[in-house]
Amino acid sequence: MIDLISSRNNVFIWSAEDWLKLRRDYRIIGELIGCLPKKPRQDIFSGLPLLLLPEEVSLLLEKNVARLIRYPSLQDPPSDTLKETFEKYRNTLYVEQEKCLRIERQKQVIGMMDKIIEGKKRKLLGIDTRKRKMNKPLDPEVQEALDSIEINRQDLLDEEMAKLPKLDKNDALIQTHTVYPWTDKIDVETIDWKYPCNYTQRLRYKTYKDLWERGYYVTSGEKFGGDFLVYPGEPIMFHSQFIILCKDKNEEIPITELSAQCRIACHVRKTQVYAFFSENEDSIRYQSFQWAESTIFE
Repeated sequence: MIDLISSRNNVFIWSAEDWLKLRRDYRIIGELIGCLPKKPRQDIFSGLPLLLLPEEVSLLLEKNVARLIRYPSLQDPPSDTLKETFEKYRNTLYVEQEKCLRIERQKQVIGMMDKIIEGKKRKLLGIDTRKRKMNKPLDPEVQEALDSIEINRQDLLDEEMAKLPKLDKNDALIQTHTVYPWTDKIDVETIDWKYPCNYTQRLRYKTYKDLWERGYYVTSGEKFGGDFLVYPGEPIMFHSQFIILCKDKNEEIPITELSAQCRIACHVRKTQVYAFFSENEDSIRYQSFQWAESTIFE
């Protein structure tokens, strides 16, 4: 079974294999909130862990696809032995990054060595080294003098490598572990899940489950002011079609709120849909709205 990791009232997926299985086999999307291992300083694309919606957690538990667990020992302060292990590991990472930095810099210098040598020779002769000047042909005498200058490539490589500053420890990348890195002997505790527990939560969950069972991909609709966004296929390949808002069937919706929500949906080319319980609350009903332009004829 897939392990859903509970931490501080949130539920996460830390395993890349579990993330792929949930998305591919069960249409569970969640939200990636971590950084990418090789590009941690950008904020365009996110990586593990995957934060799950409460409705996604309830569905997976109901379908017996996953179990909800937590690690009690991770709530305890780290021991001195663990602190020492972590510090050694971090120092090892720093040394490896320093080595990788020098190797990558060496590759760059070697790849540009011909241009560096050309620039060095020009400086020795007092010739302009600006790019647009270097592309122009030289007089034959100047070119002959330039070609006669001998520069040791290895010495120049060592000189360029010496310019590379030492990597500061504060600039080193810090690894985000997706599994507990230093031991397999860690306590696991299976816990109960108490969602949904009131009318609003039951309506949200029943709506999510109904849409999921109809074959849709369902994600959070928060960015468009709704409860859910509904996709006809894999969200990487399709735009969402519907913005779902869960409402009590007896709740009065102000016309200004209705107008605003429908205009937003129209602007982003989606259909605004209200979801509510049937009379006996055993099924979900839907009411859709679309913005229509009116034309006045004189």
